[in-house]
Amino acid sequence: MSPRELECLAWVSQGKSSTDIGAILGLSARTVDSYLEKAASKLGVRTRIEAVAVGVRRGLIEVD
Repeated sequence: MSPRELECLAWVSQGKSSTDIGAILGLSARTVDSYLEKAASKLGVRTRIEAVAVGVRRGLIEVD
């Protein structure tokens, strides 16, 4: 998992949209979506919410 994919997942866990994450990271919303799609694929899931859940369970991201 790339650092950027993990960063995007962490922001999703905080309730941020792709547009919000893009503004925070200086990326387009489409680029953020691409990172999230790659992360979900690597984690063997289909949605960003599932990716966050698996990421948290595996200790890849922390939720405050």
